[in-house]
Amino acid sequence: MLASSDGELRRFILERHPVRGFWIRLDGAWRELRSFHRYPPAVEALLGEAVTASLLLAATLKFQGTLTLQLAGDGLVNLLVAQCTHEFAIRAVARADDSIDEPVSFRQLVGDGRLTVTIEAEERAARYQGIVSLEGANLADCLENYFATSEQLPTRIALAADGASAGGVLLQKIPAASAQGEALAAVSQDVWEDLQSRLAALDAPLLRLGTAKQLLQRICGEHDCRLFQGSSVRFACRCSEGRVAGLLRSLGPAEMRTILAEQGAVTVTCEFCGRPYRFDAIDVERLFTDGANPEAPHSLN
Repeated sequence: MLASSDGELRRFILERHPVRGFWIRLDGAWRELRSFHRYPPAVEALLGEAVTASLLLAATLKFQGTLTLQLAGDGLVNLLVAQCTHEFAIRAVARADDSIDEPVSFRQLVGDGRLTVTIEAEERAARYQGIVSLEGANLADCLENYFATSEQLPTRIALAADGASAGGVLLQKIPAASAQGEALAAVSQDVWEDLQSRLAALDAPLLRLGTAKQLLQRICGEHDCRLFQGSSVRFACRCSEGRVAGLLRSLGPAEMRTILAEQGAVTVTCEFCGRPYRFDAIDVERLFTDGANPEAPHSLN
């Protein structure tokens, strides 16, 4: 398994108002993730935003498992998948038209389609899936629509990415205690609207390169804000010999032997990290031997 560590996610809250948030910045982990593929700059930026968003969404949850954010549409990017675990290990891949010319808009990239968020919780063997249409001027708009329909929590998101770094902020208004009273609730609403305006005013370079304290100073201003210790983010692919062997076994012996006859070997390359898995004739026969161990070693390039 490949891994690196160069990214940080931090939680923050407003002391006197029912608002919480998360800040994230990705550097080395993002560069390693994208080093296995070459994308046009616009696709690269969209993939970076999706990876950042998957981490922000996972940070709002209490679970052990995997969160997958998927965009599927009829635009120039027909499929994009960003995935992270509860430990903030990330991987991602996109499939796009090779002839993309710059500049290109978000709408041209995604076209008409849907955004799907899938949460697979290990502790309960549970699977949750939320789906919304790809509506809005950017990915952040689509995600805000997801929170409005799936979570019913007022949420605002800002994202930015290029080939070197990615970053983002998520703000969320959480239910206030009933003891606050109407007057304080009105003040909190004014604060929430102020925070939204400040978040929308952040520029991309600051989102990608600024520190947590720099961004929160811009967003929160005079409001008391508590910033918590950070969690590290790393790139990690979960492919393995056993997973690939299981996939090939599902194709059946007849199809596998046909591929062998045509190509001399069966080679599967992980879309996320680019690692090749090569199965020769002996390896393939072992796949279909009674009692075969899916984790048994085989030929690797």
